[in-house]
Amino acid sequence: MNDPNYEARIKAQIEQYRQVENMHNLPDIFHYWSNKYLRPKISAVLEVDSINDFYAEHLFRAAKKNAGPYRFASLGAGDCSLEIEIARLLRDKGLTDFVIECLELSPVLLARAETAARASGLADYLQLAKIDLNAWTPESALYSGVIANHSLHHMVELETIFDRSKMALRTDGVFVTNDMIGRNGHMRWPEASKWIEQIWDFLPDRLKLNRQLNTFDERFVNRDCSTDGFEGIRAQDILPLLLPRFHFTHFLGHGGLIDLFIDRGYGHNFDPTDDKDRALIDFIHHLNELLLEHGAIKPTIMFAVMSPFGSEATKCAGNLTPQFAVRKL
Repeated sequence: MNDPNYEARIKAQIEQYRQVENMHNLPDIFHYWSNKYLRPKISAVLEVDSINDFYAEHLFRAAKKNAGPYRFASLGAGDCSLEIEIARLLRDKGLTDFVIECLELSPVLLARAETAARASGLADYLQLAKIDLNAWTPESALYSGVIANHSLHHMVELETIFDRSKMALRTDGVFVTNDMIGRNGHMRWPEASKWIEQIWDFLPDRLKLNRQLNTFDERFVNRDCSTDGFEGIRAQDILPLLLPRFHFTHFLGHGGLIDLFIDRGYGHNFDPTDDKDRALIDFIHHLNELLLEHGAIKPTIMFAVMSPFGSEATKCAGNLTPQFAVRKL
């Protein structure tokens, strides 16, 4: 670890979520957009109906290739709200002899996770562990599945984490993730920024309020979110580093422009019951899709199911394969 500010970044990362009770709270406009545009793709490409079932279904499929008991690992599990729901879904699918190791750095989030797991009645399926994943050393061929839900973009030692994840998987196991793969610090690449700047020119002032930072951004500000903690610290390296290590069985890339307008920063400005607000989101989405299709911009978010080995074709949306989704630096 060569970062002299590493310990300070850890403290900033822990403090970032100390006062955040609901880590997954998103603006109403996000749900308008995701139900209209993202959900059909999730169904078609990932063969599920929800993000929770995205993880549960692909873990279930991998587990049923062998006899139990089954072990899974969640890298950067946070408050384990997702893992609790995955455990519930796995149990509902008929899997009962399993445990999910929930690996998390923050003692604050682990304390919340322990309380929530007990309240859910699913605590027996979860094993909580405080660990810095940059120094994680798992046993070999231990897991039927490893998941990482919006946690990889907080990790520094990606090469080591990916190598050890592959080593820790059974040969027919899966690595399942939904994560950010755009520019480091969640900045926009120049080819995306130029489109966002043009959109910004005709936005009314009420849509330029950054609700996370409590700022009015008269002009688009291409912020680097990685300056204090680990937010997006190596996001742009995630996909290029996964490609030589894993075989992608399913891949769904999206975002580039639209995610900026529906996320926590600016998304709360939009009213999904307002015709003009919905029309603007529809317009930005369709522009985003056209630019992705032609390779003019690259996706900033991915869903991926990977195996340690394989050669079958990747199930994806149109021409947006994981290889096509990589931006050439």
